[in-house]
Amino acid sequence: MARSIARQAAIQLLYERMSGGEADDESLDLIYEQLAMNGEEVGEKPSKDEQAYIGDVMSGVAAHEGELDQLIETHSSGDWALSRVPHVDLCILRLSAYELCYRDDVPDNVSISEAMELAVKYSEPKSSRYINGVLGAIERNKRKE
Repeated sequence: MARSIARQAAIQLLYERMSGGEADDESLDLIYEQLAMNGEEVGEKPSKDEQAYIGDVMSGVAAHEGELDQLIETHSSGDWALSRVPHVDLCILRLSAYELCYRDDVPDNVSISEAMELAVKYSEPKSSRYINGVLGAIERNKRKE
């Protein structure tokens, strides 16, 4: 459960950063308070493991953003340019693509499943199908390599 909560927090921080916000420790504390108020089983503050995961995701997505975006765009069906993808969906895709490519401790099926849950919770109903399609294509291509 702790990793799921950390993913929710990471998505919100990625979205905040994408919107020009700070995405700092104060933001993280506020996100955990909000998650607790919404009935999620969280502590008042993220654990050391959750902080380490969130920190890795934030720095990893920032460091590899261009590569992740290219991967997402390449595996999108049709002519979907990244500019057409809603920001929350793009944050979910970046997080999961980062896990698929750079986090050996996260099984691919878990990353994709968690991305689907985040899409259902934070995005439009149709978004989960798009996100699943893109991530599934990335994962299939990864297995071929």
